[in-house]
Amino acid sequence: MPYAESSISLSPSLSATQSKGEYDAEYRAKRKRRKQVLIELHHDVVERENQKLQAQDKPANFAIGFRARRLLRNGEVETLPQEFARILKGCEEYIENPNRFPSLRAWCDATNNIQSRTLIAKVLACLLPNTDLIGGRVGVPTEAGMRTISYDQLQEDYALRFGEFISPNSFKKAIQHLGHAGYFHSERINVCVDQKSGTVRSAAAFKQFTERFFSDLKVVRYSNICQMIIATRERQKKKGLRFFWVTRRLLMEGVQQIFNASTLNDYADTTSTVFSAYQQPQQVPI
Repeated sequence: MPYAESSISLSPSLSATQSKGEYDAEYRAKRKRRKQVLIELHHDVVERENQKLQAQDKPANFAIGFRARRLLRNGEVETLPQEFARILKGCEEYIENPNRFPSLRAWCDATNNIQSRTLIAKVLACLLPNTDLIGGRVGVPTEAGMRTISYDQLQEDYALRFGEFISPNSFKKAIQHLGHAGYFHSERINVCVDQKSGTVRSAAAFKQFTERFFSDLKVVRYSNICQMIIATRERQKKKGLRFFWVTRRLLMEGVQQIFNASTLNDYADTTSTVFSAYQQPQQVPI
């Protein structure tokens, strides 16, 4: 079960190790800074909402975590469909009850540790609000179909949901545990965007929960929960959203277009330097 959604760029002017190492270090630092901003946003929003409750003489117990709500990147709090209250509660139950997900207990010895179960429960709480609960696809529904979502975006959701930083390696470990249990599958989408230089880019992988996961989750098999899920789907379909995967070709074309735009922007920046030599310094009157 592949995990990584990396990109490989080999520059002719630098060694492969040097160019990729520098790029990866800069990219990791940029992603970490982004997540720190979202962590601060989480704490600011929680404090704001608790202040509102205190002003109404109510208990200041606002939280996101395993609650049926989602913090958006613009600072707004979105209430999730009501079926998520029970689904996310099931994830939280796993922290104290290792038998809550039998296949994890059977196939992953590491889950005997409460810290490992906590990690998996929190990662599930980030995956499931981005999941088509009928087909198991993890992504974003659009009028063109389900678009994939990257692991980095899901790690950002972790920062927004729990106000904590999760390292890519820790997130990867949780995904691997889910894969070993037969709960989760992903398929990489690699695109060679430049045959001459051998440059390879990756689109966000296809990610899919399996029937075994939903069987062990159990809550989606209850008739009342199923009715809620089907009602939510009908509302989404009326908005024009579709829930089959968009084609791999469409995703690959998007990666190619992003690469082409970036490359052409680099060319434009280089070209503009030719004219900068002719720009006269502004005369300052004496």
